[in-house]
Amino acid sequence: MSGPVANNNDDEALIDIPTPQRKGLGVFVASVFIVGTMCGSGILALPKAMVDAGWAGIGLLIICGLISAFTGSILGKCWTILRMRYPEYEDQYIPDPYPTIGFRAAGRVGRFATRFCIIATLYGGATVYLLLIAGNISNLIESLGHVEIHACYWILIITAVLIPFTWLGTPKDFWQAAIMAAVTTGIGGLLATIALIVIMILIVLYVQNVIIDTKTYFLAFGTILFAFGGASVFPTIQVDMKQPDMFPKSVVIGIISVLATYLPICVAGLVVLGDNMTHDNILDELAKTWLLYSVIILITSHLLMAFLIVVNPINQDLEGFFNIADKFSIKRCIVRTSVMLSMLFVALSVPHFGVILSLVGGTTVTATNFIFPPLFYLMLSRQVSENEETPKFTTPPHQDTPIPQIPWVNINVPTYMKLLLIEIILIGLVGGVASTYSVITSLVSGTSGFTVPCYVNW
Repeated sequence: MSGPVANNNDDEALIDIPTPQRKGLGVFVASVFIVGTMCGSGILALPKAMVDAGWAGIGLLIICGLISAFTGSILGKCWTILRMRYPEYEDQYIPDPYPTIGFRAAGRVGRFATRFCIIATLYGGATVYLLLIAGNISNLIESLGHVEIHACYWILIITAVLIPFTWLGTPKDFWQAAIMAAVTTGIGGLLATIALIVIMILIVLYVQNVIIDTKTYFLAFGTILFAFGGASVFPTIQVDMKQPDMFPKSVVIGIISVLATYLPICVAGLVVLGDNMTHDNILDELAKTWLLYSVIILITSHLLMAFLIVVNPINQDLEGFFNIADKFSIKRCIVRTSVMLSMLFVALSVPHFGVILSLVGGTTVTATNFIFPPLFYLMLSRQVSENEETPKFTTPPHQDTPIPQIPWVNINVPTYMKLLLIEIILIGLVGGVASTYSVITSLVSGTSGFTVPCYVNW
């Protein structure tokens, strides 16, 4: 029987549990997946969010990044607890690990809430990626070839190109996409920062004054939350690792790398452009030079790769719901193509990505990143077994001989850790509600920049 075994109830034992070697992702490649999943839209949208939030936004960005690293590690520990208590999660492939954590922690309500938030988060994120890809390609073609093809048409073309690639299996089947996504976004972010510095040297010789109000601040908060919205994908990556118990290390490495990518372009955008920045996408503010063209190509390449990573958990969850086998089949193609077509409709209906980004960031991303991980961890730690030393026996499917189940492992969480987890939950609740309220009021007042659907005005 494979799986980790713990000999004590100390929470620290979760970090050093030996795990048998198996095929899958390593610690570094898993961290690359995290970078590749999170960085693209954040690089493009965060400079405007920093302008809306002012210099306080830089501090907020750092705090959100550190909290995301911590809660991501906690989420990884939740899966480790499940593998310790339920050996079937070690021996069998689990297509929906995050909802499974929710189920074991809070029952059917936890599973439903988790699944809903994950699908909404990833669905909204993937739709934002489609809109950004279409807008970037449209701008690039217009700048280089002076041929104007509206982004709405590019949405159709890109969806058709991406559909066959979504038929691939799980993240371990296209790990090259994660590496390419991480490399391209890192170089693209660096070049965009250089382009902003060039503008500062040639044009701007002073720090711009930025006027902040409460509504724009919390709209920016929603964008910042979205920029760290990778937790929905974390358990899927962890399941595909050689040593799943090492995932917290991958989370810390990945999110610190993401933060290091975000900070330079955010500071440069705030210093150079200030309240002169009017577009949600930083690329629309840069001069049409080879630097801009290089950044567009690199960031768009990242978004294409990241799209495949982000949409995969949705597909896996739906395949699990419809009991579709974990192998290439016509049923898989039908389900995944249907998901793409529904995203196409949403993208054509809401072609202004800033609205989707802020709304998703303040609602479902807040839940999956800041609320669920500490909440589920606390709930799992409260579960105890009366017969801790008595092994239970189960008969797996297609086997005649019962195998002993791992003795139940109780988790002891220190008081200071409980207080910290509760505080993070409260921060997520207050920030998420305030951000969502700001988005809704901006939509009602007509100040959100919302535009009519593509099929109404091609």
